[in-house]
Amino acid sequence: MPNASCCATGAVRGADGRRSGGAPRFALLALCLGAALLAGCAGTRGQGAATPTAEAAPIPPKDALPLDQAAVALADATLLRAQLPPPGPSGRYRLVVDPLIDRATGTETQATRAMERRIISLVRERHPRFDLRPFTVASLDEKPLVLLGSIAPVAEAGSRANMPGPGRPAAYRIWAVLADLGTGRVVAHEEAWVRTDEVDATPVAFFRQSPVWTPDGAAAAYLRTCALFPGDAIDPAYLRAIRVQALVADGIRAYEEGRHRQALAFYEEARGLAPQDQQLRIRNGLYLANQALGRRREAEDAFGSVVEYGLERGRLAVKFVFRPGSTAFWPDPAISGPYPMWLRQIAARTDARAACLEVEGHSSPTGSAAVNDRLSLARAERVRGRLVAQRPELRERLEAEGVGSREPVVGTGADDASDVLDRRVEFEPRACPAQVAGVGGAAG
Repeated sequence: MPNASCCATGAVRGADGRRSGGAPRFALLALCLGAALLAGCAGTRGQGAATPTAEAAPIPPKDALPLDQAAVALADATLLRAQLPPPGPSGRYRLVVDPLIDRATGTETQATRAMERRIISLVRERHPRFDLRPFTVASLDEKPLVLLGSIAPVAEAGSRANMPGPGRPAAYRIWAVLADLGTGRVVAHEEAWVRTDEVDATPVAFFRQSPVWTPDGAAAAYLRTCALFPGDAIDPAYLRAIRVQALVADGIRAYEEGRHRQALAFYEEARGLAPQDQQLRIRNGLYLANQALGRRREAEDAFGSVVEYGLERGRLAVKFVFRPGSTAFWPDPAISGPYPMWLRQIAARTDARAACLEVEGHSSPTGSAAVNDRLSLARAERVRGRLVAQRPELRERLEAEGVGSREPVVGTGADDASDVLDRRVEFEPRACPAQVAGVGGAAG
C-alpha cells in the first residue's frame, strides 16, 4: 500500500491528515442525536456543489464520544454532506455497506460491527433518501453508493496522529467514506472520535478463529479507498475485487450463523474469481468451513493453501495460543486440537520448497522487555522443535528468534482475545546458506 494512505495495516505506513485546499464555506451546526451535542462552525472539504441538506448537516465534534453517539454523528455527517449527483426517477440513492474493518489488523471486530449496526439502523430511521441494500453481487450490479469505514487508536481525541507506541490509546478515531460506483469517485469522507473504554477490539468469530494472519491485498485496497476524499477516484484494486468481497462477506455471515455448507459454497465461488493477492480470507474461510463440516482432509488441504499463501509473500503469522507465561500450548482441544496438523503442514510445505525459515516468537507488551524477550524466544524454539520432529531435514534450515513485544500488531497489552496477534509465531523465509541448500562452493 502507498505511504500516502491514511489507513494502515501491517504493511501500510503513512500520514493521514486531510488534504489542504478547497474553497471553505460555513454551515450552522444542528443539534446531533437529539442529545444537545453543542458544536461550533466549521468548513466543508473537497470540491463540488453541496447537496440541499448539507448546510444543515452536523459536523461531528472532536471530543471523544460514546461509540453509539460517535457512529450516529459520523453517519449523519457522511450522508448529509455527501457531494451527490441528482437522484434517479425514484428520488432515492441505492446504498450498500461494505463491512467496516479495523485499520491495524484489517479484520472485523466487535467495535466495527457495533458501528455498522448503528449506521444501518440510522439510515433506516432518519435517511429516507437512501435505499439500503444488502452487500451482495446482485446489489453491486446496480452501481450503488458504497459506505466504507475503519477505526484506529490515536494519541488524543480530535487527533489523527497514530499512537506513539504500545499501550492503552487515549481515544479511537473512526471514519467513513462514501464511494459512488456509478461515477467511480468518492463523494464523502467524515470522521469522529470514540472513548477508549467504549471500544471492544476483539475480532468477530470468523477472524478470531482464522488460523493465519498476513497482510491481505483485499484489506489493503479497502483501506486505500478509506483514505480518499471527495472527488478522488476509487482505488482500482478495490473496484476490481468488490464483487469477490461481497461473496466473502456472504461466506463470513453464513459461517458465523452456522450455515457451513453455504459458507463453503461462497468461499469456493470467491476463490475462482479473486486475484492471488486477495485470497487470505477466502483460504481461511475454506479451512474453517471444511473443519466445521468434519471434512478433515479438505480442511488440511485448505490450511496448506493458507501456508503457501504466506510463504509466497514472505510472511506467515500463525495464531498459536500459549498458556500465559509458558511455552505450553493452550490446553483446550477446541483451540489447540488442530495444532499438530498445522505444524505438519508448515513443515511439509517448507520442506517441499527447500526453504529456510526464521521462526519468530512474539509477545504482548505486558511485562518487562527482558522477560518478553526470553519468553518469545522460548516459544519460537518450542515451535521449531515441533517442526523438526515432523521433518528432521529441516533442522539446519530453521532458526528461532525471540522478538519480544517490539513488533505488536494491536499493542494494547490487554492479554485477551482482542490482542492475540501480539502473541503469535511468525515464519519468514530466508535465503539458505549454500551448504544447507545443497549448493557447492566455488573452486578457489
